[in-house]
Amino acid sequence: TIEHEQFKNKTILITGANGLIGGFLSDFFTYLNEQYQYNINLFLTSYSQQSNLKRIPHLLNLPNVNYFSWDCSEKINHELLPSKIDFAFFCSGYGQPSKFLKNNIKTMLINIVGLESLLDYMHHNNGGSLLFLSTSEIYGNAPDEMLPTPEEYGGLYDLHSNRAAYKEAKKVGEVICKEYNTCENMNVRIARVALTYGPGALITDNRVLQEFIFKANNEKQIQMLDEGLAIRNYLYITDSVEILLNILLKGKKIVYNVGGDTEPISIFGIASIIADRFNVDVIKGVTKNKTNTNAPKNVGLSMQRYRNEFTKANNVNLSTGINKTIDWFSFKDIPQNEN
Repeated sequence: TIEHEQFKNKTILITGANGLIGGFLSDFFTYLNEQYQYNINLFLTSYSQQSNLKRIPHLLNLPNVNYFSWDCSEKINHELLPSKIDFAFFCSGYGQPSKFLKNNIKTMLINIVGLESLLDYMHHNNGGSLLFLSTSEIYGNAPDEMLPTPEEYGGLYDLHSNRAAYKEAKKVGEVICKEYNTCENMNVRIARVALTYGPGALITDNRVLQEFIFKANNEKQIQMLDEGLAIRNYLYITDSVEILLNILLKGKKIVYNVGGDTEPISIFGIASIIADRFNVDVIKGVTKNKTNTNAPKNVGLSMQRYRNEFTKANNVNLSTGINKTIDWFSFKDIPQNEN
């Protein structure tokens, strides 16, 4: 459960509001306003101009909702911000490998220049609390003895790999957050997020799970890039956001893992669940594409730190979550989910 009454009459900023997690958070806070009359003053921002928004245009005409475009690789324009931000969620930063691999310099600046400028503004304007969405990618290819991976693990990866800029940017972002937390006496928390999925993903999101759904619907088969042996642990969007909010509101530590840890599954297994729903075939590949080069072989986070404080970490099982995601896209000519 979330102690959401703490958000009543507060001003909240969400960066990356046009993305999966940022968009869901935006929906959640507008829901609190509508359902409980919380009078939350909501500031939403993303790289997109208002006319190009795909995820949150339905929110823009609601009371207490303000939107502005911000290129987070540059310092934030103070004139666009409220005089005080009570809670900030930094959800920016190219979570899709196909995006951050094309924009390595920009990816680094977003998680360093943009993040620091926001923290600096909050520090000089009555403080507030900030949650930084980092990534499980910083662990690299963790050895078997470090799976599931705890927060204490320092990471193992090649600094010259094609994913290094993203990982190092998130690491530097974490260091910046820790400095503001300890030296500037701000309440800053870090969430190392892994494989959140669910309703709200955009049609341009080509991460594995979404890509398989689109292939099954559009191509009537799922052609894989390799044998799909890599292991993943997914976390449904509602569970992910509940964890994120609890971390920011009540987390005793600075850094927390945010991922699934109850249903490890191979990439081929994910494809099979989706293929069964669409009644199509899965075709295994034999080569890897450039995007997946240096991707972790196994991703599994330890959620013990979170469970020690909050008990429940995930609730929606993978099959149910995938079906809910498919239903959200409202594809035609597929069997309807009976669950």
